[in-house]
Amino acid sequence: MSAEGLLWIAAAYFIGGIPVGYLVGKSKGIDIRQIGSGNIGASNVLRILGVKAGMAVWVADVMKGFLPTWAEAQWQPEMAGRWWLAATGTAVIMGHCFSPYLRLRGGRGVSTILGIMLALNWKAAVTGFGIWLVIVSITRYISLGSIVASLSGAPLLVVWGSPAAYWPFVLFAGMLITWRHTPNIRRLLAGTESKIGQRVKEIEPTEGAQENG
Repeated sequence: MSAEGLLWIAAAYFIGGIPVGYLVGKSKGIDIRQIGSGNIGASNVLRILGVKAGMAVWVADVMKGFLPTWAEAQWQPEMAGRWWLAATGTAVIMGHCFSPYLRLRGGRGVSTILGIMLALNWKAAVTGFGIWLVIVSITRYISLGSIVASLSGAPLLVVWGSPAAYWPFVLFAGMLITWRHTPNIRRLLAGTESKIGQRVKEIEPTEGAQENG
């Protein structure tokens, strides 16, 4: 391991930890963790604060994954195809899920993994986003689309011919994101998960919302 590589990973973690959804909520005078699903991600912000705020958070979270990973590839071209690059992206997700600014609480990393995939292999990223879009369009469950799309990341890298060094990191990220959706999975199985279009007052608070972000 090189010192420079470790610095990239550490910086990626702290960049990923920037709680954009929380900050946007605070700018509107609310704590997004106390409303709706309790999550600081774009989907909860969308429900609470509307399309503009939700899209702003989504774009920012995607860029958190994309920029550190892409920047390392540009700064150190020799990293392309090596595990350092995927590890940098994974560090962003760890920061997003366990933010150092929110006492290791955070979001679920779905938008962030899309950004990482865009930096590693844009074709795999676009395919994964398409999977998410199809599932959400059919079921109206954002959480279900997010889980399936996240778990598809590593297989899509294989399909689109990405270096094997990337696979385990993206697989780990997908499994982490799925684990972070445990309350959603329980509600999906119970038939109580919220769908797109439901009013905020109809959304049940996330189990352990403070822990899961």
